[in-house]
Amino acid sequence: MRPTPPTNTNSTRRARLARRVGAVLSATSLLMTLGPIAHADAETVPKFATESGRQIMTAAMSASKTQGSVTSSSATTISGQPYSSVTDSSAKTGEQTLQLGQAMSIVRVVGGTVYIKDDVAAIQAQFGVSAPKDANRWIEIPSTNSNFARFNSGILLSSMLSEVSPAGNLKTTTTLVVRHIRVVGVTGKPNIHLGLASGTETVYVATTGPHVPVELVASDVTQGQRQTFVITFTNWGKNFHIAQPASPLLISSTKLPG
Repeated sequence: MRPTPPTNTNSTRRARLARRVGAVLSATSLLMTLGPIAHADAETVPKFATESGRQIMTAAMSASKTQGSVTSSSATTISGQPYSSVTDSSAKTGEQTLQLGQAMSIVRVVGGTVYIKDDVAAIQAQFGVSAPKDANRWIEIPSTNSNFARFNSGILLSSMLSEVSPAGNLKTTTTLVVRHIRVVGVTGKPNIHLGLASGTETVYVATTGPHVPVELVASDVTQGQRQTFVITFTNWGKNFHIAQPASPLLISSTKLPG
């Protein structure tokens, strides 16, 4: 893995962040001014890096599914408030911890069911109600509940990976070293799920096997200044041991709508 009045692509991003912490901000205000930690690599170019952008991304998505799990994370500042998101994704389970200012939300997906644990501020932001008795407790949201879809997306591996690949005509960069890993970048238009109406997106893919994404960088110009949003990918293939919470409250037994 953001808001104010908008375009259709921005509304998608707004809804996804609002479902967790309800930030009322412009999608582009989530963008960081920091770019990737990268430098050019003068070594011999690996054969993988000479393939087309489409071939590289196809190989990257295949390798990612084969690895079976990953941690994706980002951090920035939104309207002066610290924002962070860390998601452990695997094929059948996942967990995301998201914080914006004082609002914190944890979402787990286990066995086809969503479980959320929100503090008071996150409940107010996500559901528009004050429910202090339901705060800081695990709440079960079954697939039949109207809230399920908005909490479920972007957490399991297949859903998270659908938000990674850049769109449009893809080009490749020279080989670089990003976070101490030799990579090739694939650049195109931002993935629709990132919520950017314009700009560019580059996914840096490891040039040696497994050819997994190392970092995603989406850029756009806001008020005449180029800004960049960065997501890093680590812990490929790790077993996260994400379990169903003990004794969760069924959402229908809480004061939360839906």
